[in-house]
Amino acid sequence: MQPYRFVLVLVLLVFASGIQAAFADPADGVGAAVDRWATTFNTNAVDALVDLYTPDAVLIGSTGLTRQEGRDAIRGYFARLAHSGDKVVIEDRKIVSLGDNIAYATGFYEFSAMREGELKKTKAGFSMIFVKQGDDWRIAHHHSSVRSSPPPALPVRKI
Repeated sequence: MQPYRFVLVLVLLVFASGIQAAFADPADGVGAAVDRWATTFNTNAVDALVDLYTPDAVLIGSTGLTRQEGRDAIRGYFARLAHSGDKVVIEDRKIVSLGDNIAYATGFYEFSAMREGELKKTKAGFSMIFVKQGDDWRIAHHHSSVRSSPPPALPVRKI
């Protein structure tokens, strides 16, 4: 191959990969970040879970009466998770991109835990705001609320 053709092919490849990156949907990365959160939760590795949050993140958990601000507070909230065997399953989610570096996820999950020799399951709703820091999507805000009863059998209304 002649040198100018090689350079042309190389430039086209670099340009094409740049176009792909420029048009990558942030929702794909955020969806992977939600999956990473669930996978990490299921390992019960508290420090690894806390690392998924921004340093100044806010967590309004489904237990407790206070807002957790910052990684140290979030670590305290999740401390009970260590070696607990607790699990979570994401049942439903929707990701909405708000820009190249910010998006939110909302949906429902189910927690399961052994308590006093009995398997307890709790359904909850969640919302998470993600911001892109470098190549990583991190949680800046996380809200979780226990669902008091099964959802009604009504269709989702889309506008």
